[in-house]
Amino acid sequence: MKTYFIRTYGCQQNERDSEEIETILVNSRLKKASSWRKSDLLVLNSCSVRQASEDKIYGLGREVNLLREKGNNIKVIVTGCMVGSTLGSRKRFSYKTLENRLSWVDYILPQSQIQRLPEILYSLGLIHEIKPDITKGSLHLISKGLKHAYVNISVGCDNFCTYCVVPYARGAEVSRSKGDILKEIDELVTSGITEVTFLGQNVNSWNLNKEEKFKIRSGSNKKLPFTSLLREVHNISEITKISFLSSNPFDFTNDLVDVLALEKMDRYVHIAVQSGDDEILKKMNRRHTAVEFISLIKKIRERVPEIHIGTDIIVGFPGETKEAFENTVKLCEEVKFNVAFVSIYSAREGTAAAKLKDNILKSEKKKRHQRLLKVIEDSKS
Repeated sequence: MKTYFIRTYGCQQNERDSEEIETILVNSRLKKASSWRKSDLLVLNSCSVRQASEDKIYGLGREVNLLREKGNNIKVIVTGCMVGSTLGSRKRFSYKTLENRLSWVDYILPQSQIQRLPEILYSLGLIHEIKPDITKGSLHLISKGLKHAYVNISVGCDNFCTYCVVPYARGAEVSRSKGDILKEIDELVTSGITEVTFLGQNVNSWNLNKEEKFKIRSGSNKKLPFTSLLREVHNISEITKISFLSSNPFDFTNDLVDVLALEKMDRYVHIAVQSGDDEILKKMNRRHTAVEFISLIKKIRERVPEIHIGTDIIVGFPGETKEAFENTVKLCEEVKFNVAFVSIYSAREGTAAAKLKDNILKSEKKKRHQRLLKVIEDSKS
């Protein structure tokens, strides 16, 4: 029996894609290996958010080639955001460039074509026939004991934050229909799932058109399609916990704040602030101010006092002066985040921010990174 191993880099959406890939591999009668070095097939589900994530993929080439020299005829498939970054009208670099960088890879597979995996397995000699319905079902339907599942409600993004590769790697934002989502949840419930996490680059804008989603602002009394979906799933008796990722602050409406108070909603919400300085937020093409963010968090905590707040912050963005950084420090001291993922800015090829002069020394970025981590940790006590 042929074996497989999947390495997933990056966000929960990639984890969800890897679940879909694993479903196909299991349905194809491949067995999971204990490590990638002992597998017949290695699937690399890539992330492009940071250069370091891409470098991890590139860095595997030498080790794979050494294994092959020793007689291990391992096959390698790369999918994920590195591949998405080379496709469509929003591509950041050419497919040929990626192909040259990954000359040791057997197949480069776009996320949108995961359903083609059976024919690729066949062409690589990993299966001898393509069985009907090999791509059907869910990992949760063929695995026992799982209680939690990720459910994609949208893919892609149209926000174009200047530092971010997602609009290029994942393409334009496309919402799944409510019918498809509810059908999947019904199947998951049948398999024993009781907890779901809805995934999207900005779940707030689910089922909104472009005009609608950029008119909505935090504090609005607009009823979102997303809150309607949350309430409907909340009414499913078998579901005991609901959460969602990711959510932006600029369109976090009063109605969404109210939904957080529902009994089955997870008492954790993740809302990326990225910076506490308005000039930097503007350069990032974020659509909120520091004051608006603080106001939103206060409103959420007033409505759900026991809730935990998580966020993402970038330090060392081009043009971030010492004063701008101190504004981020002040915001963190005031908000007192329960969880914060702080990253050091690095330019991503093809993004708008990559054209800005990166005028902050690496040593200074590291210094700010360490200080902010300490501020956030100290603010918890």
